[in-house]
Amino acid sequence: MTAEMPIDFQTFVAIFATLLVFLTGVVLSYDTLEFTSYRIVLPQWVGLLLAAVTFFTVAVDQVLRGFIRVEEVQRRAEEVQRNAEEAEFRTRQANFIAEEEQRRIQERNRSAEEAERAARRARIEAGCRAGQIRFQLEPSEKHRRQLAAVLALLEEYYQTL
Repeated sequence: MTAEMPIDFQTFVAIFATLLVFLTGVVLSYDTLEFTSYRIVLPQWVGLLLAAVTFFTVAVDQVLRGFIRVEEVQRRAEEVQRNAEEAEFRTRQANFIAEEEQRRIQERNRSAEEAERAARRARIEAGCRAGQIRFQLEPSEKHRRQLAAVLALLEEYYQTL
């Protein structure tokens, strides 16, 4: 199996320009080309015409090479831009995930604080009821002081409960 190399237009022009440069050198160097069975006389205008065609072909080759370089630069620039956009997207995505995690943590903290406040309220209410029940069952000075302490606690923390 042989690997076929596709020949694009720029490659064809480069090969053609190389052949023309060679032929121009031969034609401009000799007035007559002699082969074993025939002889070719080369007038000067043929060499000049071939030189002009060669110059044009080399110019086209250079322009095509320039286009290819520009395309490569554009492709690299697009690739760099695409990589930057992908990096920016990943950064935004990571920031979004971090913000969501931060919101979940804050919500958990608020829930924990609310649960703590509710438990504190429940303890104070239970202490208040226990003091009331003790005082109702046995209205002694000791129970009266406990009830007064609960009332002082309620008055002190009234705004925060």
